[in-house]
Amino acid sequence: MFSEDPADWIEYEKKQLVQILGRLTRMITGTLDPHLARYPDDEWAQLVTDQLTGVRSTLAQLSKPSRS
Repeated sequence: MFSEDPADWIEYEKKQLVQILGRLTRMITGTLDPHLARYPDDEWAQLVTDQLTGVRSTLAQLSKPSRS
């Protein structure tokens, strides 16, 4: 259960985003990067990498600590 304080909700949400960001980063570096290293002209791998890189940037911004 969440507290009644929205700041607690935001903190929880940011922690969830950090976990997703970590998984996504591992997907890119552990799977897609080796795929592109072996087959640099593969359109599928290029498309997925481009899209997920954008998502990764967004997640990084959203999960930043709040400025006090």
